[in-house]
Amino acid sequence: MTLLLSPGLAQAGIALLEILQRRSLTAQEVLTGLPKVGAMPASAVLSLAEALGWLDITDTGLLQASAAGLNVQGAGGYELALRCILINYVEAHKPDWLQNATYGRSRVLSFCPVGVRQVFVEAGLAGPPTGDLVDFWDRLAGIARGLQKDHLIAIGREGERLTLAYEEARTGSIPYWAAIDSNQDGYDVLSIRSAENRALLSIEVKASRSGKDGALHLTRHEWEIAIERTAHVFHLWDLRVAPPQLAAVSMGAMLKHIPTDAGAGGWEVVKVPFAAFADLFGPTGH
Repeated sequence: MTLLLSPGLAQAGIALLEILQRRSLTAQEVLTGLPKVGAMPASAVLSLAEALGWLDITDTGLLQASAAGLNVQGAGGYELALRCILINYVEAHKPDWLQNATYGRSRVLSFCPVGVRQVFVEAGLAGPPTGDLVDFWDRLAGIARGLQKDHLIAIGREGERLTLAYEEARTGSIPYWAAIDSNQDGYDVLSIRSAENRALLSIEVKASRSGKDGALHLTRHEWEIAIERTAHVFHLWDLRVAPPQLAAVSMGAMLKHIPTDAGAGGWEVVKVPFAAFADLFGPTGH
C-alpha cells in the first residue's frame, strides 16, 4: 500500500508519539479511543507509525516508542523531527522519486509528490545551503545511491542466471557461476566452448532493462582479464523484451569500442551502447 506522506500526517505522527509517552495504549485503544490524532484519522496515523518502525509492542500488548520513534521525539524541534521522518520514510518506503536525489535537491523537489515536497519545505530543506541542510541532502543522495546499486546488482544477477541457463542448454554441461564466489575474477560465468570441445570459455555478462537503448560499462580490469583468457565472450542481455534477447559479442567485436591510452592519460571505464551490437541480438543469441 502506498504511504502518502504529508505535513498533516507527519504532525499527527509526532502527536501520537507524545500521547504514547503520557499514556499506555494498545493499538485497538488508539483506534477506538482516538478517532483522530490532530486532524488525521487515527488509523492513518497508526499506519504511518507502524510503517516507519516507530512502535514496539510490550508483552501486554501496549504500544511504546521504538528507537526510531524516540529519535523523532528527541530530534530537538519540529524541523529536525520532520527531517527524521523523511529519512525514516525513504528508508522504509523506497519511493520512486528518491532516485533523483543523486542529481540534487531540485530534482527531488520537482518529482516528489506535493505532500512530500511540503514536508521538505517545512523541514527547512528548501532554503539556503547551511551545513546541516547540505548534510541532509548528502545523506539522502547516499541512500539513493545504495538503492541504485541494489537495483543494478539485481539486473546483473538476472542476466547471469539467463547466461547460466543458456550455456547449460547450449553445451549440455552446468557452467560455473564465478560471480557468486568472487567479483574480482573479471568474468561472471565459466563455461565450455561446446559439447564437443570442453576447453574453457569465460563469459562477462551485461544486462539492461533499457533494451538496446541501454549501455554496458566495461572496466579496464575486466578487459585486461578478457584479453588474457584463451577464449572469452561477452553476453549482453536485452531484458526489456520477452523473452529476453541475447547478443554474444566476441573479443574482436568488442575491441572496436575499447579506447587507448594517450599521453599521461589512461582509461578506466568505457561505456558502450547495446545498439552497437544490434545485429547480434536474438531470442537465443547467434
